[in-house]
Amino acid sequence: MHFLSILHQSLTITALGATLYLYYYTAFCGWKWKDAEARVLFLADPQIEGDAKIFRQGKRGEIDVWANDIYLRHIYTSFVSPYSLFTRKPTHTIVLGDLFSSQWIGQKEFDERVKRYKWIFGDPRKEYNHKFINLTGNHDIGYNWDINQYRVNRWKNEFGQMNFLDWIHSNKKKGHKVSVINSMSVDGPALDEISRSETWSLLDNLAEEREKDNYRTPLIFLTHIPIYKEEGICVDGPMTIYDDTGNFITEQNHLLQNSSEFILTRLRPKFIFAGHDHEGCDVTHVVRMKENNEYLINNYRTLDFEKEKNQIILKDDYTENGKLKENIWIVREVTVRSVMGAYSGNAGLFEINRKMNKDGSEEFEYNYSSCPFVINHIPWVVVITDVIVILGWIIRYISADLNITFPNNLKKLLLSREKQTKKIVRRNSCNNILTNIN
Repeated sequence: MHFLSILHQSLTITALGATLYLYYYTAFCGWKWKDAEARVLFLADPQIEGDAKIFRQGKRGEIDVWANDIYLRHIYTSFVSPYSLFTRKPTHTIVLGDLFSSQWIGQKEFDERVKRYKWIFGDPRKEYNHKFINLTGNHDIGYNWDINQYRVNRWKNEFGQMNFLDWIHSNKKKGHKVSVINSMSVDGPALDEISRSETWSLLDNLAEEREKDNYRTPLIFLTHIPIYKEEGICVDGPMTIYDDTGNFITEQNHLLQNSSEFILTRLRPKFIFAGHDHEGCDVTHVVRMKENNEYLINNYRTLDFEKEKNQIILKDDYTENGKLKENIWIVREVTVRSVMGAYSGNAGLFEINRKMNKDGSEEFEYNYSSCPFVINHIPWVVVITDVIVILGWIIRYISADLNITFPNNLKKLLLSREKQTKKIVRRNSCNNILTNIN
């Protein structure tokens, strides 16, 4: 009895702690600055599944799809709901592509997944005061070998344009320009040249605009497919697979090197945010312009760059007032780890803060951090444990109400009933004997 009581109480404490963590885990993440001008919640590659999984796995697949929707919605609402402990809410939520798990689904299934997606990231009570941006991914419309206008248009009808410019405002000023692109149409040739033309029209116009602005306005570049970097820096290396003709891309981990160089040298973004590589990666690109207008681009893991910055960026690279010279610039690229359950439901938190210097000048400062949840099986283990604990307390309550203490008092009760039964049997036997004598 004593052992069972201790076991149940220990299980109760464990279940209570685990349940509180599931609901309030965001309290362990947090934003760096109290009054940051912009807080962006990044979610990458939710890849919600549907009929194909149910067809393969039957009832198990149906339950898994339902549970995954709840899992993703819980992560999202933990950051944005006014009832969560994450008191500072994001100003923007950006999903970095691969909303769905397959571009080959039919219209009926597409409509069903759109409905589910809007439930997962919905705002039924109109309580969330932030901007929501969706990027398209290869699992939404395909790579350039199988993109077509049918898939493109049905995506646009539900989620808006694939290529556009926006602003992250700063104190009612246009602080940071944001570029959103359909990255599957960047590298060509493509079967759908309409989509590719739209993408490159935006990129070319933006490049001209950036040059005229002398790159003064900080740019945040959003893409599903990360840009090129050397093998070994990220989990996914620079892999590109072509179809049998050798012309059209059927799969790629990074954008091609020449496209990536265009982004780094002609657009010169301050930050690049990408999805696609589910493991996630944080890279710093250092770009140097040589005298002959050629470029030298080096890629570093951001942690390595911060450790070795004084060896990478030399004193001669700075002006007298401590700023980088015009012939060198730094671009940080964050590939956000996937929000899928197998990757612990990760979310990326990006902040922009305006810093006032002693001389009265202003400059922006930035912070990025990851906020993982737990792998998708753990919440259900916790739920089952909670049910067991609750049932245990119900049993203990009932047993106490009946003045029964298991298992010792139960044994006494059974022995008492056995004695009563024997008395009744003896009494009946005596009555039978007396009846026979009479």
